[in-house]
Amino acid sequence: KPKHVGFVYCYESLYSLLFYWGAITFRLHHLQTTPQRVIYALSIRIFFIGGFVTGVYIKLSDAQMSQAMFSHLSPVVKIIFSWECVCCIITYIEYCLLLDTQRRRHIRLLANMQLLDTQISAAFPFVNWRYHRTRGKYWYGTVGITFLYLVITLTLMFDTTRCSCGFLSTLVIACSYTLVTSTLGLFSFIHIGLMDYLRVRFRLVMKLLRQLYAATSVTATERELQLDLLFAFAKRGSWLVQELNETVGTLAAAGMFYDFTHMTGFVYVVCQKLLHQEPWDTQYAFLTLHLAVHIYKLIMTCVYGYILQREKRNCMHLLSACGAHFKQIPQIQCRIECFQHWCMHNKHTTTIGKKTPLNLSMLYVVFNGLANYVIVLVQLLFQLQQKDKQSMPKDVEII
Repeated sequence: KPKHVGFVYCYESLYSLLFYWGAITFRLHHLQTTPQRVIYALSIRIFFIGGFVTGVYIKLSDAQMSQAMFSHLSPVVKIIFSWECVCCIITYIEYCLLLDTQRRRHIRLLANMQLLDTQISAAFPFVNWRYHRTRGKYWYGTVGITFLYLVITLTLMFDTTRCSCGFLSTLVIACSYTLVTSTLGLFSFIHIGLMDYLRVRFRLVMKLLRQLYAATSVTATERELQLDLLFAFAKRGSWLVQELNETVGTLAAAGMFYDFTHMTGFVYVVCQKLLHQEPWDTQYAFLTLHLAVHIYKLIMTCVYGYILQREKRNCMHLLSACGAHFKQIPQIQCRIECFQHWCMHNKHTTTIGKKTPLNLSMLYVVFNGLANYVIVLVQLLFQLQQKDKQSMPKDVEII
Protein backbone atom coordinates (compact mmCIF):
# COMPACT_ATOMS: atom_id res chain seq x y z
CA LYS A 1 0.00 0.00 0.00
CA PRO A 2 1.10 3.63 -0.40
CA LYS A 3 2.91 5.16 2.52
CA HIS A 4 0.04 7.38 3.69
CA VAL A 5 -2.69 4.73 3.56
CA GLY A 6 -3.89 2.46 6.29
CA PHE A 7 -4.18 1.82 9.96
CA VAL A 8 -0.41 1.36 10.33
CA TYR A 9 0.25 4.91 9.14
CA CYS A 10 -2.18 6.33 11.73
CA TYR A 11 -0.93 4.58 14.84
CA GLU A 12 2.54 3.23 14.05
CA SER A 13 4.29 6.07 15.89
CA LEU A 14 2.28 5.59 19.09
CA TYR A 15 2.89 1.85 19.10
CA SER A 16 6.56 2.50 18.41
CA LEU A 17 6.75 4.53 21.62
CA LEU A 18 5.19 1.64 23.50
CA PHE A 19 7.75 -0.68 21.94
CA TYR A 20 10.74 1.53 22.77
CA TRP A 21 9.49 1.87 26.36
CA GLY A 22 9.33 -1.92 26.68
CA ALA A 23 5.56 -2.36 27.03
CA ILE A 24 5.03 -4.45 23.86
CA THR A 25 7.16 -6.83 21.82
CA PHE A 26 5.83 -6.11 18.31
CA ARG A 27 5.73 -3.29 15.77
CA LEU A 28 2.77 -2.47 13.54
CA HIS A 29 4.80 -2.75 10.34
CA HIS A 30 6.36 -6.03 11.52
CA LEU A 31 4.00 -7.91 13.83
CA GLN A 32 6.19 -10.93 14.52
CA THR A 33 7.82 -11.14 17.96
CA THR A 34 11.48 -12.11 17.83
CA PRO A 35 13.74 -13.22 20.72
CA GLN A 36 15.70 -10.00 20.36
CA ARG A 37 12.56 -7.92 20.88
CA VAL A 38 11.54 -9.96 23.91
CA ILE A 39 15.00 -9.51 25.46
CA TYR A 40 14.87 -5.77 24.74
CA ALA A 41 11.41 -5.39 26.32
CA LEU A 42 12.40 -7.36 29.42
CA SER A 43 15.59 -5.30 29.77
CA ILE A 44 13.68 -2.02 29.63
CA ARG A 45 11.11 -3.26 32.17
CA ILE A 46 13.82 -4.43 34.57
CA PHE A 47 15.65 -1.12 34.11
CA PHE A 48 12.53 0.94 34.90
CA ILE A 49 11.42 -1.06 37.95
CA GLY A 50 14.92 -1.89 39.20
CA GLY A 51 16.09 1.69 38.78
CA PHE A 52 13.17 3.06 40.77
CA VAL A 53 13.52 0.52 43.60
CA THR A 54 17.31 0.94 43.70
CA GLY A 55 17.04 4.72 43.86
CA VAL A 56 14.57 4.57 46.76
CA TYR A 57 16.76 2.01 48.56
CA ILE A 58 19.81 4.27 48.25
CA LYS A 59 17.82 7.17 49.68
CA LEU A 60 16.61 5.11 52.64
CA SER A 61 20.01 3.58 53.38
CA ASP A 62 21.74 6.96 53.74
CA ALA A 63 20.75 8.96 56.82
CA GLN A 64 21.40 12.37 55.26
CA MET A 65 19.50 11.67 52.06
CA SER A 66 16.64 10.03 53.98
CA GLN A 67 16.40 13.06 56.25
CA ALA A 68 16.35 15.44 53.29
CA MET A 69 13.70 13.39 51.46
CA PHE A 70 11.28 12.45 54.25
CA SER A 71 11.70 14.90 57.12
CA HIS A 72 9.34 17.49 55.65
CA LEU A 73 6.55 14.95 54.96
CA SER A 74 3.74 14.19 57.38
CA PRO A 75 2.98 10.52 58.25
CA VAL A 76 -0.16 10.51 56.08
CA VAL A 77 1.70 11.96 53.10
CA LYS A 78 4.44 9.35 53.54
CA ILE A 79 1.78 6.63 53.36
CA ILE A 80 0.22 8.27 50.29
CA PHE A 81 3.54 8.52 48.44
CA SER A 82 4.44 4.95 49.42
CA TRP A 83 1.12 3.69 48.07
CA GLU A 84 1.62 5.73 44.89
CA CYS A 85 5.00 4.07 44.32
CA VAL A 86 3.64 0.57 44.96
CA CYS A 87 0.51 1.18 42.87
CA CYS A 88 2.33 2.53 39.80
CA ILE A 89 4.77 -0.42 39.80
CA ILE A 90 1.98 -2.99 40.21
CA THR A 91 -0.06 -1.33 37.44
CA TYR A 92 2.97 -1.21 35.14
CA ILE A 93 3.69 -4.92 35.70
CA GLU A 94 0.02 -5.72 35.10
CA TYR A 95 0.09 -3.73 31.85
CA CYS A 96 3.17 -5.58 30.60
CA LEU A 97 1.82 -9.01 31.55
CA LEU A 98 -1.59 -8.38 29.96
CA LEU A 99 -0.05 -6.97 26.79
CA ASP A 100 2.16 -10.06 26.53
CA THR A 101 -0.62 -12.57 27.17
CA GLN A 102 -3.07 -10.70 24.89
CA ARG A 103 -0.49 -10.10 22.14
CA ARG A 104 -2.06 -12.37 19.52
CA ARG A 105 -5.54 -11.05 20.21
CA HIS A 106 -4.25 -7.48 20.12
CA ILE A 107 -2.59 -8.04 16.76
CA ARG A 108 -5.75 -9.69 15.41
CA LEU A 109 -7.79 -6.68 16.54
CA LEU A 110 -5.50 -4.24 14.72
CA ALA A 111 -5.48 -6.41 11.58
CA ASN A 112 -9.28 -6.59 11.55
CA MET A 113 -9.51 -2.83 11.87
CA GLN A 114 -7.35 -2.43 8.79
CA LEU A 115 -9.35 -5.16 7.03
CA LEU A 116 -12.57 -3.20 7.62
CA ASP A 117 -11.10 -0.18 5.83
CA THR A 118 -9.88 -2.38 2.99
CA GLN A 119 -13.32 -3.91 2.51
CA ILE A 120 -15.04 -0.51 2.61
CA SER A 121 -12.60 0.85 0.01
CA ALA A 122 -13.23 -2.17 -2.25
CA ALA A 123 -17.02 -1.77 -2.02
CA PHE A 124 -17.08 2.04 -2.20
CA PRO A 125 -14.01 3.22 -4.15
CA PHE A 126 -15.06 6.86 -3.91
CA VAL A 127 -14.46 6.94 -0.14
CA ASN A 128 -11.61 9.36 0.58
CA TRP A 129 -9.70 8.30 3.69
CA ARG A 130 -8.06 11.13 5.64
CA TYR A 131 -5.43 9.11 7.42
CA HIS A 132 -3.04 12.06 7.62
CA ARG A 133 -5.58 13.97 9.71
CA THR A 134 -6.02 11.05 12.11
CA ARG A 135 -2.25 10.64 12.41
CA GLY A 136 -1.72 14.33 13.09
CA LYS A 137 -4.55 14.40 15.61
CA TYR A 138 -3.16 11.61 17.78
CA TRP A 139 0.56 11.70 17.11
CA TYR A 140 1.23 15.41 17.68
CA GLY A 141 -1.37 15.69 20.43
CA THR A 142 -0.12 12.67 22.35
CA VAL A 143 3.54 13.61 21.94
CA GLY A 144 2.80 17.15 23.16
CA ILE A 145 0.92 15.92 26.23
CA THR A 146 3.58 13.26 26.92
CA PHE A 147 6.39 15.82 26.72
CA LEU A 148 4.50 18.16 29.04
CA TYR A 149 3.88 15.31 31.46
CA LEU A 150 7.55 14.29 31.41
CA VAL A 151 8.70 17.82 32.25
CA ILE A 152 6.10 18.27 35.01
CA THR A 153 6.77 14.86 36.59
CA LEU A 154 10.54 15.20 36.51
CA THR A 155 10.37 18.63 38.12
CA LEU A 156 7.88 17.45 40.73
CA MET A 157 10.00 14.43 41.63
CA PHE A 158 13.14 16.55 41.97
CA ASP A 159 11.25 18.96 44.22
CA THR A 160 9.69 16.19 46.34
CA THR A 161 12.88 14.17 46.86
CA ARG A 162 14.95 17.24 47.78
CA CYS A 163 17.81 16.72 45.34
CA SER A 164 20.24 18.87 47.36
CA CYS A 165 22.07 15.63 48.15
CA GLY A 166 22.20 12.36 46.29
CA PHE A 167 21.61 13.87 42.85
CA LEU A 168 22.29 10.63 40.97
CA SER A 169 19.77 8.58 43.00
CA THR A 170 17.23 11.40 42.63
CA LEU A 171 17.75 11.40 38.85
CA VAL A 172 17.26 7.61 38.71
CA ILE A 173 14.05 7.79 40.80
CA ALA A 174 12.65 10.69 38.79
CA CYS A 175 13.40 9.18 35.36
CA SER A 176 12.15 5.70 36.28
CA TYR A 177 8.92 6.95 37.83
CA THR A 178 8.28 9.34 34.94
CA LEU A 179 8.77 6.69 32.25
CA VAL A 180 6.69 4.07 34.11
CA THR A 181 3.72 6.40 34.56
CA SER A 182 4.13 7.79 31.03
CA THR A 183 3.78 4.26 29.64
CA LEU A 184 0.50 3.84 31.50
CA GLY A 185 -0.81 7.13 30.16
CA LEU A 186 0.36 6.47 26.60
CA PHE A 187 -1.64 3.27 26.33
CA SER A 188 -4.73 5.13 27.58
CA PHE A 189 -4.39 7.57 24.69
CA ILE A 190 -3.99 4.65 22.26
CA HIS A 191 -7.26 3.25 23.67
CA ILE A 192 -8.89 6.62 23.02
CA GLY A 193 -7.54 6.58 19.46
CA LEU A 194 -8.92 3.10 18.77
CA MET A 195 -12.37 4.12 20.06
CA ASP A 196 -12.32 7.22 17.86
CA TYR A 197 -11.24 5.08 14.89
CA LEU A 198 -14.36 2.90 15.27
CA ARG A 199 -16.56 5.94 15.89
CA VAL A 200 -15.57 7.41 12.52
CA ARG A 201 -16.41 4.09 10.80
CA PHE A 202 -19.94 4.04 12.21
CA ARG A 203 -20.39 7.63 11.07
CA LEU A 204 -19.11 6.68 7.62
CA VAL A 205 -21.71 3.87 7.35
CA MET A 206 -24.46 6.36 8.18
CA LYS A 207 -23.16 8.78 5.57
CA LEU A 208 -23.02 6.06 2.92
CA LEU A 209 -26.61 5.07 3.76
CA ARG A 210 -27.81 8.66 3.32
CA GLN A 211 -26.03 8.81 -0.04
CA LEU A 212 -27.80 5.59 -0.99
CA TYR A 213 -31.13 7.26 -0.16
CA ALA A 214 -30.32 10.18 -2.46
CA ALA A 215 -28.94 8.07 -5.33
CA THR A 216 -31.26 8.08 -8.36
CA SER A 217 -29.17 6.23 -10.96
CA VAL A 218 -28.78 3.03 -8.91
CA THR A 219 -30.74 -0.03 -9.89
CA ALA A 220 -32.74 -2.08 -7.39
CA THR A 221 -30.18 -4.89 -7.52
CA GLU A 222 -27.27 -2.52 -6.88
CA ARG A 223 -29.20 -0.83 -4.08
CA GLU A 224 -29.87 -4.19 -2.48
CA LEU A 225 -26.21 -5.19 -2.76
CA GLN A 226 -24.94 -1.93 -1.27
CA LEU A 227 -27.39 -2.16 1.61
CA ASP A 228 -26.19 -5.69 2.35
CA LEU A 229 -22.63 -4.37 2.47
CA LEU A 230 -23.61 -1.60 4.88
CA PHE A 231 -25.31 -4.16 7.13
CA ALA A 232 -22.14 -6.27 7.05
CA PHE A 233 -19.89 -3.27 7.84
CA ALA A 234 -22.09 -2.24 10.76
CA LYS A 235 -22.00 -5.78 12.14
CA ARG A 236 -18.23 -5.89 11.71
CA GLY A 237 -17.89 -2.56 13.52
CA SER A 238 -20.07 -3.83 16.38
CA TRP A 239 -17.94 -6.96 16.62
CA LEU A 240 -14.80 -4.82 16.71
CA VAL A 241 -16.24 -2.86 19.63
CA GLN A 242 -16.67 -6.13 21.51
CA GLU A 243 -13.16 -7.24 20.56
CA LEU A 244 -11.78 -3.89 21.73
CA ASN A 245 -13.51 -4.35 25.09
CA GLU A 246 -12.16 -7.86 25.57
CA THR A 247 -8.65 -6.97 24.41
CA VAL A 248 -7.96 -3.72 26.28
CA GLY A 249 -10.89 -3.51 28.73
CA THR A 250 -8.91 -4.90 31.65
CA LEU A 251 -5.99 -2.60 30.85
CA ALA A 252 -8.32 0.41 30.73
CA ALA A 253 -9.84 -0.55 34.09
CA ALA A 254 -6.41 -0.91 35.70
CA GLY A 255 -5.33 2.45 34.28
CA MET A 256 -8.50 4.16 35.51
CA PHE A 257 -8.06 2.67 38.99
CA TYR A 258 -4.49 3.97 39.07
CA ASP A 259 -5.68 7.42 38.02
CA PHE A 260 -8.25 7.34 40.82
CA THR A 261 -5.73 6.40 43.51
CA HIS A 262 -3.18 8.87 42.16
CA MET A 263 -5.64 11.77 42.11
CA THR A 264 -6.93 10.90 45.60
CA GLY A 265 -3.47 11.13 47.09
CA PHE A 266 -2.36 14.23 45.22
CA VAL A 267 -5.60 16.13 45.86
CA TYR A 268 -5.14 15.44 49.57
CA VAL A 269 -1.56 16.77 49.42
CA VAL A 270 -2.85 19.99 47.83
CA CYS A 271 -5.61 20.25 50.46
CA GLN A 272 -3.05 19.74 53.23
CA LYS A 273 -0.91 22.57 51.93
CA LEU A 274 -3.97 24.82 51.74
CA LEU A 275 -5.16 23.93 55.26
CA HIS A 276 -1.70 24.53 56.69
CA GLN A 277 -1.75 27.90 54.91
CA GLU A 278 1.63 27.25 53.40
CA PRO A 279 2.90 29.95 51.04
CA TRP A 280 2.34 29.40 47.35
CA ASP A 281 5.38 27.86 45.72
CA THR A 282 6.30 25.89 42.61
CA GLN A 283 5.11 22.63 44.19
CA TYR A 284 1.52 23.91 44.07
CA ALA A 285 1.82 24.56 40.35
CA PHE A 286 3.43 21.22 39.50
CA LEU A 287 0.98 19.25 41.66
CA THR A 288 -1.92 21.01 39.97
CA LEU A 289 -0.52 20.47 36.47
CA HIS A 290 0.20 16.82 37.26
CA LEU A 291 -3.39 16.35 38.40
CA ALA A 292 -4.68 18.20 35.33
CA VAL A 293 -3.04 15.70 32.96
CA HIS A 294 -4.60 12.73 34.77
CA ILE A 295 -8.02 14.42 34.91
CA TYR A 296 -7.80 15.26 31.20
CA LYS A 297 -6.96 11.64 30.33
CA LEU A 298 -9.82 10.34 32.46
CA ILE A 299 -12.34 12.77 30.96
CA MET A 300 -11.25 12.03 27.37
CA THR A 301 -11.48 8.26 27.92
CA CYS A 302 -15.04 8.50 29.26
CA VAL A 303 -16.13 11.04 26.62
CA TYR A 304 -14.84 8.96 23.70
CA GLY A 305 -16.40 5.84 25.19
CA TYR A 306 -19.74 7.66 25.31
CA ILE A 307 -19.35 9.10 21.79
CA LEU A 308 -18.49 5.69 20.33
CA GLN A 309 -21.53 4.16 22.01
CA ARG A 310 -23.76 6.98 20.74
CA GLU A 311 -22.51 6.74 17.14
CA LYS A 312 -22.94 2.96 17.17
CA ARG A 313 -26.49 3.28 18.51
CA ASN A 314 -27.38 5.92 15.92
CA CYS A 315 -25.91 3.80 13.13
CA MET A 316 -27.84 0.70 14.14
CA HIS A 317 -31.05 2.69 14.55
CA LEU A 318 -30.67 4.32 11.12
CA LEU A 319 -30.04 0.99 9.42
CA SER A 320 -32.95 -0.65 11.24
CA ALA A 321 -35.29 2.15 10.18
CA CYS A 322 -34.23 2.30 6.52
CA GLY A 323 -37.20 0.11 5.47
CA ALA A 324 -39.32 3.23 5.08
CA HIS A 325 -37.15 4.28 2.11
CA PHE A 326 -37.29 0.90 0.35
CA LYS A 327 -40.91 -0.17 0.67
CA GLN A 328 -41.05 -1.09 -3.02
CA ILE A 329 -38.34 -3.76 -2.68
CA PRO A 330 -39.57 -6.83 -0.71
CA GLN A 331 -36.14 -8.47 -0.58
CA ILE A 332 -34.71 -5.47 1.29
CA GLN A 333 -37.55 -5.59 3.83
CA CYS A 334 -36.62 -9.19 4.65
CA ARG A 335 -32.96 -8.27 5.12
CA ILE A 336 -33.88 -5.33 7.36
CA GLU A 337 -35.93 -7.63 9.58
CA CYS A 338 -32.97 -10.02 9.86
CA PHE A 339 -30.71 -7.10 10.77
CA GLN A 340 -33.17 -5.89 13.42
CA HIS A 341 -33.26 -9.38 14.90
CA TRP A 342 -29.46 -9.44 14.96
CA CYS A 343 -29.36 -6.07 16.74
CA MET A 344 -31.71 -7.34 19.45
CA HIS A 345 -29.25 -10.10 20.34
CA ASN A 346 -25.97 -8.19 19.87
CA LYS A 347 -26.10 -5.01 21.93
CA HIS A 348 -22.38 -4.39 22.22
CA THR A 349 -21.36 -1.30 24.20
CA THR A 350 -18.03 0.16 25.23
CA THR A 351 -16.91 -1.23 28.57
CA ILE A 352 -13.90 -1.43 30.86
CA GLY A 353 -13.10 -4.49 32.89
CA LYS A 354 -15.68 -7.16 32.19
CA LYS A 355 -19.04 -5.40 32.14
CA THR A 356 -18.59 -1.86 33.50
CA PRO A 357 -19.98 0.67 30.96
CA LEU A 358 -17.52 3.30 29.77
CA ASN A 359 -19.54 6.49 29.44
CA LEU A 360 -20.10 9.82 31.16
CA SER A 361 -21.54 8.17 34.26
CA MET A 362 -18.08 6.74 34.93
CA LEU A 363 -16.88 10.31 35.53
CA TYR A 364 -19.45 10.66 38.31
CA VAL A 365 -18.38 7.35 39.85
CA VAL A 366 -14.68 8.32 39.86
CA PHE A 367 -15.06 11.91 41.05
CA ASN A 368 -17.66 10.96 43.67
CA GLY A 369 -15.29 8.33 45.08
CA LEU A 370 -12.42 10.82 44.88
CA ALA A 371 -14.39 13.42 46.86
CA ASN A 372 -15.42 10.89 49.51
CA TYR A 373 -11.88 9.66 50.11
CA VAL A 374 -10.40 13.16 50.18
CA ILE A 375 -13.04 14.24 52.73
CA VAL A 376 -12.11 11.31 54.97
CA LEU A 377 -8.40 12.15 54.69
CA VAL A 378 -9.02 15.84 55.44
CA GLN A 379 -11.04 14.87 58.52
CA LEU A 380 -8.09 12.76 59.61
CA LEU A 381 -5.84 15.77 59.08
CA PHE A 382 -8.06 17.90 61.33
CA GLN A 383 -7.97 15.23 64.02
CA LEU A 384 -4.19 15.04 63.86
CA GLN A 385 -3.95 18.83 64.13
CA GLN A 386 -6.27 18.79 67.15
CA LYS A 387 -4.20 16.06 68.74
CA ASP A 388 -1.05 18.16 68.31
CA LYS A 389 -2.65 21.25 69.83
CA GLN A 390 -4.22 19.66 72.91
CA SER A 391 -4.00 16.40 74.76
CA MET A 392 -6.68 13.90 73.86
CA PRO A 393 -8.65 11.95 76.49
CA LYS A 394 -7.26 8.51 77.28
CA ASP A 395 -10.36 6.74 76.00
CA VAL A 396 -10.08 8.35 72.53
CA GLU A 397 -8.09 6.62 69.83
CA ILE A 398 -7.23 7.95 66.39
CA ILE A 399 -6.96 5.20 63.78
